[in-house]
This record gives sequence, C-alpha cells and structure tokens, in this order.
Amino acid sequence: MRYKIGIRIVYTMMLAMLMVQYARAQEDDSITYSLHLPETVVLADGMTFEEYLLKQVLANAKPLKKRIETLNYSVTCQLEKDIDLTKFPHRRTITFAARLAGYGPIVSALREHKHFGITMAEDVHFNRGKITTSNVRMVEMKQQLTEKQVASFLKHDGMMSANVYDKFYKKVRQKVKELQKLRKKNKETGMKYVGSYTSGSRTVYVVKLDNMKVDIAEGCWQISRISYQEGQNNMYYEFKEVRPNLFLLSHGRAKFFLDRAKWPKGYVSMKLEYAYR
Repeated sequence: MRYKIGIRIVYTMMLAMLMVQYARAQEDDSITYSLHLPETVVLADGMTFEEYLLKQVLANAKPLKKRIETLNYSVTCQLEKDIDLTKFPHRRTITFAARLAGYGPIVSALREHKHFGITMAEDVHFNRGKITTSNVRMVEMKQQLTEKQVASFLKHDGMMSANVYDKFYKKVRQKVKELQKLRKKNKETGMKYVGSYTSGSRTVYVVKLDNMKVDIAEGCWQISRISYQEGQNNMYYEFKEVRPNLFLLSHGRAKFFLDRAKWPKGYVSMKLEYAYR
C-alpha cells in the first residue's frame, strides 16, 4: 500500500496503513480444515485448480450496488498505537501541514499520548451505491481527550463508512493480474491451491496468492476470508453470509509496525466489527 508523505501522513498512518491486518492464529470451533486434498481435478487448456477458482471469483464479482439495493449496519472501530510521535522525523513540518488540512487536533492527540486508544462507532445506510452515516459516536477512550480532539476524530471517520466490499474484490483482481504476468514469463508466482474446509453447509477453498491468502465459498464464489502479510505487518478480514449468496465483512484486525530507520519504534493497530440489520 502506498502512503503519501505530506499533509495527511500521521492521520493516514492511523487509518489507511491500518488496513494491514493482524492474522489470527485461531479459527472458529465450528470450522474443520482438510488441507492438501488428494483428489485430482482435470481442467481444460492446462488450467490449474487455483486458476479455476480465481476465475470463478472474478467472473462472479459484482459491485455491491448491483447485488443489493439497500443495507443498514453499524460499524465499530478500535484504534490503538504505541509510538512516541514526539520523536518523529520532520514532525514540525508534518504538524503544520496537518493543521492546514484540518487534522491539527488529531495530530496533537497522537503526539500527546504515546499509548493511545479509542473506540468509535457509527450507523451506515447503503442505498443504491450511496452511503450515508449517522449517530457517529465515541464509545471508549483509554486516555482523556479534549472536546476538539474528539470532534476531529469523529469528523474524519471515512474508514468506517467506506465500501470495503468492492475494495477487496479489486485488490484480489489486481493481485491475480500481477501474478498472471509473472506466470506468462515463466517466473515463480507463489499462486497455489492450499486445500479446503467446510463451514456450515458450504465448502470453502483456500488459494494462496504469494503473500495473500483468499478463502472462497463454493457456489456463490465469494470471498469468505482474506489475509495478507508483509514483513511484520499483518491483516485478516472475515466475511459472513448476511443474506443468501452475499458475504459481507463481519470483522477484521490489523497491526502495522514501524521499522524505518530514524523513526520511533512502535505499532498501530485496528479492529473492526460490523453488525447488520
């Protein structure tokens, strides 16, 4: 993920870079894995099984507005950090630019508290592709913030109202295209079929795409899980079938570690929870 060093670097670090997700080590008790299946699948034109699965996903991928007309849900977002931003490079320039862009109270809150944690929530209404929000609220704070700081965090809440459904399918499509180009050049892609497991009445197939792993629900061919790892940084998102053949994001976790030279050591983390009505 690219990050622009400029007027929104600190807030972007809290929000955009947090899309790197902490990969959970434990799976739900109701899910049984059966990896490295022995069955043989014969496909035409030399297509591998993982290519077949991904082809089904991308062929059946539709924008959310074409799958459903209206949708109501609530989002809870927990943000935490453990970084000393008073030692951040170019902090004066960044602080000045952030203030000009309207993020001054957020930057001051992050700078004042090395150990920082808040939980926000809001209600979302999706109607024919348009998203409106209401009841934006601060649920919990691990430290005391000023009224201006709280108001600024609640104002800049774009992550919670984002259409993440379309973004995930776009991410997978881009990754597949990237690896297919490597395969045409007879280069190693890291693309392979890992195995399958059962979840409820569905069979779920697992495909590895280099540093990404995608779980695919058979029949509707939608993403039921996606995880990604880059260095120490991890992300994990899980989807549930909220309506027949419609898997929407239910929860996710992310953890991003700063490891650049001359930058303070620490991490930023995020947890998201979605409740559909």
